[in-house]
Amino acid sequence: MASLPHTHVVEYPGGCAVVECEGEHDLASRNELASLLKRLLSNHELVVVDVTEAEFIDSSFITNLFITNRLAQEQNKRFRLQHATAPIVHRVLEISGVLDKLDCVQSREEALK
Repeated sequence: MASLPHTHVVEYPGGCAVVECEGEHDLASRNELASLLKRLLSNHELVVVDVTEAEFIDSSFITNLFITNRLAQEQNKRFRLQHATAPIVHRVLEISGVLDKLDCVQSREEALK
């Protein structure tokens, strides 16, 4: 898989992949993140995006979350967001409706269930 700055993929047994997002995620990495999430979803039963260490996300990142969630539903797979995060990131997730519309958890233990 191509390397995406400030992003690490951790694979767990049982068909789960976690995308750990650190730092800033915006329009500059939109296409690479979309491609990564689509690839992971095709090869795993559960994909988790962890924004615990993210410092900034924008609307393009939010759009990728909603697209991945829709693809997961279409493929009968699971998508989850882990979000115990910086106040500014939490506020973006809240305002955009992510916290109400996606499967969101605050810990890795919850994310892998």
